[in-house]
Amino acid sequence: MFIEMAAIAAVGVSAALDPPSWADFRVCLFVMAFGLIAAELARTVERRRRRFADTPHVNFSSVWTLAGALILSPAVAAVLAVVLYVHLWLRCSRDVAGTFASRFAFNGANVILSCQVAGWFAQRMQLVPMTHEFDFADALVCVAVVIVYFAVNSTIAAVTIAIVRSDRTLTRLLGEFNENVLELATLFMGVATAILLSVHPALVMVIFVPLYGLHRSALIKQFEHAATIDSKTGLLNSLAWHALAKAELARARRNNARIGILMIDLDHFRRINNNFGHLAGDRALRAVGQVLQDIAGEDYCGRFGGEEFVVLVPGVTPDELEGFANRTREAILQVRVEGIHDQAAGVHQPVSASIGAAVFPDVGASLEDVLLAADLALYAAKDSGRNQVRMMRSDT
Repeated sequence: MFIEMAAIAAVGVSAALDPPSWADFRVCLFVMAFGLIAAELARTVERRRRRFADTPHVNFSSVWTLAGALILSPAVAAVLAVVLYVHLWLRCSRDVAGTFASRFAFNGANVILSCQVAGWFAQRMQLVPMTHEFDFADALVCVAVVIVYFAVNSTIAAVTIAIVRSDRTLTRLLGEFNENVLELATLFMGVATAILLSVHPALVMVIFVPLYGLHRSALIKQFEHAATIDSKTGLLNSLAWHALAKAELARARRNNARIGILMIDLDHFRRINNNFGHLAGDRALRAVGQVLQDIAGEDYCGRFGGEEFVVLVPGVTPDELEGFANRTREAILQVRVEGIHDQAAGVHQPVSASIGAAVFPDVGASLEDVLLAADLALYAAKDSGRNQVRMMRSDT
């Protein structure tokens, strides 16, 4: 954080020679008031969103902080960001489990630096002061300002997370795709707010309704994610997968098409938990879930619970499904999970899976029929020595 604060000072050093005007302070107080009112109106929604967040989180303050960076002097814009972030901490984040003051202060410093760089870029591109008539070139500069802010902010966050965390997945470093889209929408609203403030400060009131709508839609999306996604693997949970599979089977029935289903069970998973610990077991589940997503696509994979997974494969014959199941089994066998290794040999211990496969409508007319057939095939694979594929055919 000290490095960031030094960088902020370096970016604003030229502005230090030109002290802020009283007009700057008046506009700052105006924007600050609107920012605080907007934060209070959305406080309940924001607190709920924070309780669901497990990756870089969009808090919508960028609407006001970026607007301030574009219309205020650097020092006053930094004061605006500090006040908004202190309020956000006190009212929305302080008592949320897993939220720390040091991390929050770092995020605030990151926002200030990103705003300073974006404001400096806008000045260099002659976008500010926003008192001239806008044309297409100015619109392109506005887009570039958003990109500059987003790039600086995301890069700092990603590098920091990579340093302090061991689970360096792309989602962990950069956040969910939907969160990034939301951040970009917030930044563009920040540019629009700056333009409205330059025309007439009272016009900023038109930002409130779309901003509150964004807050609520983001919360609904997080609720939807929590209700349908298994937290350990990122796959569909059992209820969501069943709903998807029933819809796919109904579509296949209308179109006289086939659908394959794989039941996948990790071999000797209890031994993994007992010998290497439950954290290693959780890493194994996540690794296998990622393999299934890579092979079959995230929309068709689910976790039934424990160490059991299920995959839906549209438009396959029994032979094609059997080949797909074997490729899946081999891909799982190639997984190397941190913390699961043979101490004596000094090598990673492979994770294997037994797979049962069945095709609709060959083995039954309903989802329950096909799942039962795949489950019986899975037990046959287990009984045959594990790390195998067994196919339930209509003539079996």
